[in-house]
Amino acid sequence: MKATARVAMVLSLGAALAGECAPAWAAQPYEGFWASTKKDCRDQDSANRMSIEGGNRLYWYETRCRASEITADGKLGWKMRLACEGEGEKFRSNPQVSIAADGKLIMDNGPVGRAKRQAYVRCEIAKSR
Repeated sequence: MKATARVAMVLSLGAALAGECAPAWAAQPYEGFWASTKKDCRDQDSANRMSIEGGNRLYWYETRCRASEITADGKLGWKMRLACEGEGEKFRSNPQVSIAADGKLIMDNGPVGRAKRQAYVRCEIAKSR
C-alpha cells in the first residue's frame, strides 16, 4: 500500500472516531447566560445574573462553582454536586437544575440567593469574559 493511501486511511479512521465522540462535547441545554429578568440581562454588574460554561462551571456575581458530578434527572433536568467559592469562603452545594416548558432555567437549592427555588430567563448577550 502506498504511503499516501495509508495516510488517507488513517485520516478517514480518525475522522470517523472523532464523529463518534462529538456528541459528548456538545453544549448542554443549561449552558449560557441567565438572569432573573431581561433587564438584569442587560446590566453587566447585576448580582442577579449567572453563566454556566463548559458544562460544569457556574458563575454568579461573587460566587464561582465547579460541578464534580452531574447526573440526568429526567429529560431536561440534572442533579449537580458543586464545590463553590464566594466572598472568601469555600462551600458545597447540591442543586437540581431543569429547563421549564417556557424555556426558563429553574434551580432548586442553589448556592446563591435566599430563595430555595430560583427561575432565570436566558440572556441573548455576547460573552464578556
